[in-house]
Amino acid sequence: ARRDIEFARGKEGSDILLGCEDGELVSSVMVGHDGHRGWLYYLAVAPAFQGKGIGRATVHAAEAWLRERGIWAINLNVRSENEKVRAFYAALGYEMRDVIVMGKRDTDR
Repeated sequence: ARRDIEFARGKEGSDILLGCEDGELVSSVMVGHDGHRGWLYYLAVAPAFQGKGIGRATVHAAEAWLRERGIWAINLNVRSENEKVRAFYAALGYEMRDVIVMGKRDTDR
């Protein structure tokens, strides 16, 4: 995750948004785009603040960040068995897409 954070902070098309309550860090999300499509990664909300709208506000902030850059299509990945998180994003208007995600890690890095 440290490498992901360094990558996001070092690129113009990505950032890490933080949510604070009374000076305390309570949420974060990594957001980025490729000029066409936006992505949300690693949304996190401190356990004591879950269920209070913090996650929803953090996602809305990430969506606004993307809109400000002219990005209107947003994607994210959720593990298929994670029904709680799938329901969270569905309540925010995200839909499951009929695609197969394929990936490969550069093992030489």
